[in-house]
Amino acid sequence: MKALLPILSIAATIFSSCSSPLPPPQTVTNFKLEKFDGEWHEIARLPNSFEKDLVAAKAIYGIGTESPISIKNTGLKADGTVTEIQGSADVVGDGKLKVRFAPFPANLFTGDYWILWINKPYTEAVVGSPSRKFLWLLSKNPQTKAQDFTEALQLVKAQGFPVNKLIENPQRLEPEKRHLMFARKRR
Repeated sequence: MKALLPILSIAATIFSSCSSPLPPPQTVTNFKLEKFDGEWHEIARLPNSFEKDLVAAKAIYGIGTESPISIKNTGLKADGTVTEIQGSADVVGDGKLKVRFAPFPANLFTGDYWILWINKPYTEAVVGSPSRKFLWLLSKNPQTKAQDFTEALQLVKAQGFPVNKLIENPQRLEPEKRHLMFARKRR
């Protein structure tokens, strides 16, 4: 038994070093919240339970001069059913938001919504969670394709996201005429 203890100790050390958790993903720096305002079409996502059966989705972010940020998510199921949920978000760090959706019981929980990559004009973004279970490719242009995110996907893949599991939405929702109802007036 004494001879077995050193072997078990070495094996435990090897296995623990192999299974060390990844560091938190890197978010964008100098994130400009006011430029994030607007309608974002979901181009692709990692599979998740709350978007099951959706063939299209979009989010409208109403950015004001202070938190919380207004969110309206709309989804389309294959059978034509439209889903909608309202929420809010608070900025908790550079490129990091905490989101909460209504109604009960969803409003009991917050989710990490980290902006991992965004292009200079703030028209395409990759958003994920520190757990790497959630990932979305978003664009202000509903015609964008997942293949347009080649550089961004390389970046998030290097950070441990399973980009090979992304599913591209086969449809897009129509853009809204204007979403001023969500934005607070700036003074």
